Amino acid sequence: RQKVEGSVQEKAGLIVAVDSCEPVDKGKLFEGTGLIMVPIKYSAVVLQLFKNEVVDCEVVEVNKLGFFGEVGPVRVFVSKTLLPDGWYYSEAEVHSGGGPSYVSADGDLSIRREAAVRVKLVATKQESERIMALGTTAGEFLGPMVHG
Repeated sequence: RQKVEGSVQEKAGLIVAVDSCEPVDKGKLFEGTGLIMVPIKYSAVVLQLFKNEVVDCEVVEVNKLGFFGEVGPVRVFVSKTLLPDGWYYSEAEVHSGGGPSYVSADGDLSIRREAAVRVKLVATKQESERIMALGTTAGEFLGPMVHG
């Protein structure tokens, strides 16, 4: 359980949590060490992201190059070039409430830290300990989520 939780399996994705475990075989004894290797079958909660998938993320960082959002343990970067036309970087307190933000051309919408944003994934990359993704907000029904 401790060995696989938080790791990325190539065909499964990021293993978030292991639910149940059961041994498949009696195991093998390694002579001289006293260790026993027991093959185990388990069921787990897995997060797997795909190209062109639409996800909701929370913005955790905004800078001049774009912004980072998080979908659970996965970090998504949206470059300023992948924002819709007319969006611009601003550090004015009027739009951002004290921090940097991206503001729409008409000034009605903004993307700032802790904002909820709907993003379409352009690319994903799996490494042994994490998954990273590149996203865009250019498209219908994408961008900051307005409640109300």
